[in-house]
Amino acid sequence: MHTIEPAFGHEACFVCREKFCFSSVGNLKNGVETDMTFALKHEGWEGIPHGGVAMTALLDLADHCWLKEKGKNLVYPLTAEWRFADAVAIGDKMHLRAEVKEGETITASMQSEKSVKTYLRAEIKLQREIATSYLSLPDPQDLLQNSAAHQALAVYDNCFVCGRKRQFPGLQRRFFKTRIDADESSAGGCPAIIVRFGGAGAAAGLAASFQQAPDQLHPGVLAALLDELCGWSGVLADDLYGFTVRFKLNINRLPRLDEEIFGFAPTPEVKGRGERQFYFPEGCLYQKNSHGAFEVIATATGQWLARHQLRRQFDDSHIEEDLTGITF
Repeated sequence: MHTIEPAFGHEACFVCREKFCFSSVGNLKNGVETDMTFALKHEGWEGIPHGGVAMTALLDLADHCWLKEKGKNLVYPLTAEWRFADAVAIGDKMHLRAEVKEGETITASMQSEKSVKTYLRAEIKLQREIATSYLSLPDPQDLLQNSAAHQALAVYDNCFVCGRKRQFPGLQRRFFKTRIDADESSAGGCPAIIVRFGGAGAAAGLAASFQQAPDQLHPGVLAALLDELCGWSGVLADDLYGFTVRFKLNINRLPRLDEEIFGFAPTPEVKGRGERQFYFPEGCLYQKNSHGAFEVIATATGQWLARHQLRRQFDDSHIEEDLTGITF
């Protein structure tokens, strides 16, 4: 393998610049490969890597693959379908591959060196159609004006997305539970999870730590935000916490660092019971453009396996804090 040199479109890339996931890339016949070891900086649940970090690594490797095979960076919109099928832990060494298949498709995978199973598999398709959302999205201005009505959710201190006491760079997001009045007839509104990221000032400074191309957010950040947003929606459905099993991600474009985006996920459908209980969330990242219309940046749907032990782990490990004074 050769050490990564900042390729075109990766001059500002935090994965490359900070060697956040991997530091070298080797060539395959139709793609590229690399190795990485999950460390504390990649943590989601205690002792477990964040699925969003794994997707970030493969999305970045896919871009290197497209550069090698096509001589240019990935273009948007694109769709990535993910399948998580193995258990991994902090400290595990992983092998990553990305290969160009027929048409405008990349397959990518990540597997632990000590397992015969593939931990994460992806099929990434470049497409021409903009993804839309069928959700009734709330107006960002209403969310900000009604900030006091939103209930802040607790965080695990070292999570890549929501951790507030990390020793490593992280997204530092706070997620909120709220109720959205879909129409005048709705009784009490629709329970939902919301989040915001990016914008002017300090928010843009934080976003600048997670670029891929100059002044553009890394696609892995969108994947991680939606993974966490959809995962959190389980608390709206019988207080469920779970692991991602399947995840379909549509990215229409990469936001600029000074663009504030909002995330929204309503109560998911739940199926099964006991150890075979799943929930099926849907989430959207969007903004209100200068014309007053909602622009969908990215959408996601997925399947989560609920685990009661995660509920107990969260109770034992999250930061104990007074949430009453925290506003959206």
